Amino acid sequence: MRTDTLVSIEVLGSVVPFDKLEANELQQLVQDTCYETLLTGETIARCGSNDPWTYYLASGEVSMEAPGQEKMVVTAGDDRAKLPLNYTKPCQWTIRARDGVVIFRISDAVVRKVLGDEPAPDKIDDNVPLEESELMAQLMRDIERDAKSNKLKIPSLPEIALQVQAAVRHKGTDVSEVARMVMADPPLAGRLIQVANSPMYRGKAPITTCQMAISRMGLSVTRDLVVGCSLQQMFESESPLLKRYMQKAWQHSTRVAALAAVISRHGRGVDEDRAMLAGLVHNIGALPIINYAEQYPELVEDEAMLGRVIRKLSCDAGVQVLRRWDFELDLIDVVRGGSDWYRDAGPRPDYCDVVLLAQLYSFIDTPQMDDYPTIDEVPAFSKFSLGRLGPKMTLRVLETAQADIDAIEQMLQG
Repeated sequence: MRTDTLVSIEVLGSVVPFDKLEANELQQLVQDTCYETLLTGETIARCGSNDPWTYYLASGEVSMEAPGQEKMVVTAGDDRAKLPLNYTKPCQWTIRARDGVVIFRISDAVVRKVLGDEPAPDKIDDNVPLEESELMAQLMRDIERDAKSNKLKIPSLPEIALQVQAAVRHKGTDVSEVARMVMADPPLAGRLIQVANSPMYRGKAPITTCQMAISRMGLSVTRDLVVGCSLQQMFESESPLLKRYMQKAWQHSTRVAALAAVISRHGRGVDEDRAMLAGLVHNIGALPIINYAEQYPELVEDEAMLGRVIRKLSCDAGVQVLRRWDFELDLIDVVRGGSDWYRDAGPRPDYCDVVLLAQLYSFIDTPQMDDYPTIDEVPAFSKFSLGRLGPKMTLRVLETAQADIDAIEQMLQG
């Protein structure tokens, strides 16, 4: 979680390459550089990733792993901690927080500017269109500035979703208590009853009450469905172009969620309902980016540029959204690694693997297909029983499940 505590000039001046800078140059960096506390097990960077940040360890320990390399532990204060954790780009290690980890990070664009590796952009004139790279840098500075002061424009998860999420986390909560919460929102209660009677959960007897629906599905499934159903109302904007983009983003998310639910049936240790929620939130970072985009006419008027900006910045924004919403690490990891196609976190599949495959399947027969790796090229593919069938047979398996995919997608779209 990002804090309001600024990194001091002394700390910044003790790490490479800033140990060569003068005090006035360091002052430019510390104005927007804050400490962040991380959850145990949280991923900082993945092997092969090329995100636009340079990370430093301030306290605690991190583990660093890479294929064919011996696992390494870096402790704050040792010589290795004076270097950036991801000192090469793309990153050569998968870096994860252990206990009590605090980091700070600096935008690569800012680092290059301070070190003189690129000319400083001209002063921004609201009446002059920005070059795309400069626009991204400015947008990132706006987001960082507001994150530092806890003013980041992150949409609030509806109160009912927060209540149910907190209640399910508490082991003493029973079905009747959650049912009372949900019934305070009649449309939501109706959706849950509809879902409980859908082919995914249909039993011998029809469900007629909210409590019966929750009893059939269970508290964890109910929590994930309440959160998932609540997300749809966030994909709205007053701008016609941004509203259209929001609607397309939601449609894509529901498609990925439906595919993720079906794909999860072919992997050990992944739950279908959790996979569905993972698909819904994998691109949640688009929401704050779109909120900020309203300040930039260049983005509002150029859907292609907006898409590129979202792909570049939404990962970090999405992590901040899910942290603010108090989501668990498995879903935070989906957002962080959801476009890291060659990610390989181990032999067993996880929800990020499910979502990576679901996205690739969603691109089949679309113009985007050529922009991404083939399904059998990504490590996630071999972790599912689908991988033993090969790409062509896998497509046939999914085609036979098309009715389920369509039903889940329709259910999520309401």
